[in-house]
Amino acid sequence: MTNTQKGWMAAIFVGLLWGIPWIVGTPILEVMDPQVLVWLRYTVAFVTLGLIFNIGLASGKMKKKTDFKLNWQNRNDIFWAACCGIIGQGSFSFLSFLSLDYITASENGVIQGLIPILILSVGFLRHGERFTVMQIMCALGAFLGVAILVMDPQSETKGFNIGHLICFGSAASFACMAYARAKLADKYGSVATMFHQFVFASLGFGLYLFVVGADFSSALNVFSSPLRILCIVILGVCISGMSYLVYIYGMERVGVDGTGMALNLMPLSSFILAVFALGEQVTPMRLVAIAVVITSMIAFMKLGNKNKAKAEEVEAELAVAPKPCRSQ
Repeated sequence: MTNTQKGWMAAIFVGLLWGIPWIVGTPILEVMDPQVLVWLRYTVAFVTLGLIFNIGLASGKMKKKTDFKLNWQNRNDIFWAACCGIIGQGSFSFLSFLSLDYITASENGVIQGLIPILILSVGFLRHGERFTVMQIMCALGAFLGVAILVMDPQSETKGFNIGHLICFGSAASFACMAYARAKLADKYGSVATMFHQFVFASLGFGLYLFVVGADFSSALNVFSSPLRILCIVILGVCISGMSYLVYIYGMERVGVDGTGMALNLMPLSSFILAVFALGEQVTPMRLVAIAVVITSMIAFMKLGNKNKAKAEEVEAELAVAPKPCRSQ
């Protein structure tokens, strides 16, 4: 098997894995509140990733780019790392789990599938990114697919409700921190940046639970059954901890574009597991909605990749083009 094939396998695996947090979180939410689950998830995640990172450093397989210093001079990076952790990770996870009180896990997964479009929307609003007409059409197609899913008369949720807005807010929380996350990753490295985010997510929600007087001991309810133990291992260790290493592995072999395409499998993964694990209904409108969302997202990503490639070609041509001589 070639490195490229291994890269595609890793990217597809991550795309499928990242579609199931809201599925595996469902059994745990039966015995604790969403905010307690978020604190538990990221506590497990930062311990897991911290062990992996330190073992990697000790063995020489990982290297630090720059030390993340907790001092006043580094306050700007500390602020953005905290925002990425508390908003981009913690609030994203909390709102996603909270929405499950109102909508199905498969609906949650499809709405979360809009994250790539929302990330580029943030780029459009804050960083001068531009959409083509065809990309706008694809984005509208993806939202149309979500609308079809929401308005399915055979759905368990019986149409649009507050849960859909909460879930959209979850996706927006993750998307709004994407550029800050990328900037920190360039400076400190992807694994170190994720570790810092998980630490801030755990500390932030731990402080919140302390202020509101939440019962931390309810986190021990995860040990009430083997299924819940398995779910927190999948959620905290596999999805939040180890999957980012697999994602980086895939990205190094098939590129950002390839891994981005594989992430479009998230809605499909959510739907399939929700049907088989949670017994959700399979309706014609739900199948159509998922097909529309995935097709629109794939087309959106392809168009974005083509535009990026053309821009790079133009820049390369301008770089090597001879400069006109000025008359004396």
